[in-house]
Amino acid sequence: MTSLKQLWVPIKSSKLFSHPNTLFWFSLSLSVNLYFGLVSIGHGFSQDYIIQDDVRQHVVWLQRFVDPQLFPNDLIADYFQTLAPVGYKFFYWSMAKLGIESILLAKILPLVLGSIATVYLFFFSLKIFPIPSGAFLISLLFNQVIWNNDDLISATPRAFVYPFFAAFLYYLVQRSLIPVLISIALQGLFYPQLLLVEVTILTVRLFRWQRGLPQLSQDRKDYFFLLSGLGVAFVVLLPFILDRSEFSTVVTLAQMKAMPEFGFRGRNQYFGVNPIWFIFMGSSGIKIPLFPSIVWFAFALPFWHKSQLSLAKFVTEDAKILWQIVIASLGMFFLAHLLLPQLHLPSRYTHHSIRFVMPIAAGIVLLVLLESGWRWLSKKKLTQAKFTSKESFLLGLIALFAAIVIIVPAIPSGVLFLFQTWVVGDAPAVYEFLSKQPKDTLVASIAQESDNIPAFSQRSILASREFALAYHPAYYNRIEQRTIDTIRAQYSSDLSVTKSIIKKYGIDFLLIERNSFEPDYLFKQEWLIRSSFRDSVFATINRLEKGEKPALEKLSDHCSVVSTEKFILLEAACITKVEEN
Repeated sequence: MTSLKQLWVPIKSSKLFSHPNTLFWFSLSLSVNLYFGLVSIGHGFSQDYIIQDDVRQHVVWLQRFVDPQLFPNDLIADYFQTLAPVGYKFFYWSMAKLGIESILLAKILPLVLGSIATVYLFFFSLKIFPIPSGAFLISLLFNQVIWNNDDLISATPRAFVYPFFAAFLYYLVQRSLIPVLISIALQGLFYPQLLLVEVTILTVRLFRWQRGLPQLSQDRKDYFFLLSGLGVAFVVLLPFILDRSEFSTVVTLAQMKAMPEFGFRGRNQYFGVNPIWFIFMGSSGIKIPLFPSIVWFAFALPFWHKSQLSLAKFVTEDAKILWQIVIASLGMFFLAHLLLPQLHLPSRYTHHSIRFVMPIAAGIVLLVLLESGWRWLSKKKLTQAKFTSKESFLLGLIALFAAIVIIVPAIPSGVLFLFQTWVVGDAPAVYEFLSKQPKDTLVASIAQESDNIPAFSQRSILASREFALAYHPAYYNRIEQRTIDTIRAQYSSDLSVTKSIIKKYGIDFLLIERNSFEPDYLFKQEWLIRSSFRDSVFATINRLEKGEKPALEKLSDHCSVVSTEKFILLEAACITKVEEN
């Protein structure tokens, strides 16, 4: 580039994709995604026992595609595998047939998905703001948002939202019907909630504002897009509508209100939160991204008239799609609240789409501001006017702010990995021992570390906090009973009770923490004391406070097969052979 001024030069539509500036900024955009992706992959392989939080729920069970003998007759595996969208399962199954293990794939896949999303978003941005440096700035902010988050990095169904939704937006402004329909179908096969948002966007596009009033579109193509999209959506969603499987029945609204699991600080917190949290955060909220906070510049875009700042006039008519996304997302958000829980969690209809709208709008605002600042500096140079102390201070502040905006979201250990919610195993000796046991091994525990056993040992657990989701009664009622029985087995003073529970489920090992026999241990297990079975938990606490000694406490040394500073793994066969007094 011969001068800084070329940063702000819009490109004619006929040369938009072939211009040298476009290639330069496009390459730079991909390099941003490549940086985030490679750093994240490196972290994912930095330790033997490290995994992204949601991979434990949605990916681990797919190891069955690699080894069908894993997790036999496993309620938890059956549940999450049944609920997984068909396209998502087919993708992981295909990769398994090529010899790629699911957990390994989950660590690499985010880079691929992020790259596809970046490509589509860059060229979509050029359609609404035909300045390549602006498309780069949008891509930079977008990558900061999606990598400083636990969606894309999870490689779960919601990770696929980003490439498919970006493709949908690009092809929609291109008015390319078949690619739009393909992107809608793919979205439905991987993450059906966003399919509903996309169809709603096609509906919103039927309306135009004329003289302050909504008018129906006169373009027949808009109607054809909508009807075709509805047809594709119906075909894709039909299996979900006709689903009569064991876990197809969801909890009712009345049940949700009565269950502590959905109350304040419950495992699936929804009700009882403060109004601000209810509106903006959590399962009930819009979930506007709080970091990187630079994307909040997006809220300035609607207040700018095109004639006020020079670059603003280059925003094209296609930019109205940003409003259409917001309207469609909020429409589905409120509908999900009204029909709760039939459309599942309302936040799913805004969480991902807002992460497109805000970086795009903020990128436009920031480039306009940068160009305005450049013109001001150029004028200063022409007039040879000196900077005042106030102006020098503001320029230094802006430079510092710009550096922070670019650098802080890219700091791996300080920021990036925190938002990606990685989990590091705390019991390597336990994992190593269990991984050498038969593949039908079953472990019972209420210790939080039991959440990691399926991922790190490839062995089944009876129940644990991570998998205690209360959305489907047919599943949760059984998890609830299993948890109650695990507590009884661990804390009963009558060894025969423990033996009967071991026999009932075919338990092979019990994992306990060394401090688990102290009364305050159960108090600290919030998922237990804020559950529908909390009466059983409090009854156990009361017995411990009165000095009752659990039978297992006396066997912790005798039947231990793995003992660490924090954990004891007890062999069930040893327990059943102990003579009762």
